[in-house]
Amino acid sequence: MSRAIRRWFPIFLILGLLLGACAPATPAPAPPKKEFTFYIVSHGGPADPFWGVVMRGMNDAAKVYPVEAKYFGPEKFSIQELVNLLNSAIAAKPDGLAVTITDPKALDEPLRRAIQQGIPVVAINVADPRPEGERIPYMFYIGMDEYLGGLRAAQRMLAVRTPKRAVCAIHEVGHVGLEARCQGFLDGMKEKNVPVEKLDIGTDPTKAVETLKAYFTRNPDTDALLTLGPLGTDPAVKFLKENNLVGKVLHGTFDLHPGTLSAIKEGVTLFAIDQQQYLQGYMAITWLYLYKKYGLRPANDVLTGPGFVDKDNVGLVEELIKQGIR
Repeated sequence: MSRAIRRWFPIFLILGLLLGACAPATPAPAPPKKEFTFYIVSHGGPADPFWGVVMRGMNDAAKVYPVEAKYFGPEKFSIQELVNLLNSAIAAKPDGLAVTITDPKALDEPLRRAIQQGIPVVAINVADPRPEGERIPYMFYIGMDEYLGGLRAAQRMLAVRTPKRAVCAIHEVGHVGLEARCQGFLDGMKEKNVPVEKLDIGTDPTKAVETLKAYFTRNPDTDALLTLGPLGTDPAVKFLKENNLVGKVLHGTFDLHPGTLSAIKEGVTLFAIDQQQYLQGYMAITWLYLYKKYGLRPANDVLTGPGFVDKDNVGLVEELIKQGIR
């Protein structure tokens, strides 16, 4: 390098840096265009921790695929409100719907109307239990076999000991998924001639505790209790602790949330049946996208449960529950 060039090189370098700084910045790439809009319409409100996990799965899938995903669910369990929300979703003319078939008769007309309009429909979480020729002609179901879950719950309790009397506490009477869980449990217990019945505890936790207390007062020989989700688990655990029944009453439940995990670790609850609801939200959006984009669909229903979480594996799922994935 000549002496003249060496003399001017620092100046050239500074000018280059200044010009670079003044040059217009390269615009950030535009986000991918949303190709489709999908709705999940459920009987469960966003405040329910179970459905928060479903929404997490839905939102995560919407980040992977170029779609907009929306969730509709009533603040409190109401079939009429579910129908109203479904009608609102259909009126928006979405590219696809994922719906809980919580009451097949109530949802029959609006869903058949949606299908006739060309809107792809999949069932999640709760399937239409009616025979093939009668059920709503959605494409397929993503979720747990509810009856099998209840049957497995009874078998798991019976493997510990044969109860004198058992009760299935249902917090949303008429919900076909919960009713199927209870029926599986009742049938499983009856196979061993265990007296068993269904108890409506409602969704108010304070009233649920009082209802359980009244039932056990009338039936003091009851030593097995099945609840069907977090809305039943929390009052049941409170009742068992307050009445010194921990260890005396076998308690099993469905679905996972922090309170359920604590109850399992404390030995209050024997097990929780997990249906991996994150997958129900994630796979609903995934399969609707693949169907709309490429015409792809699974050949059969997609089962996400039942599976068991107990003291042997509760630590494996605890962190994922904190993250809202299990």
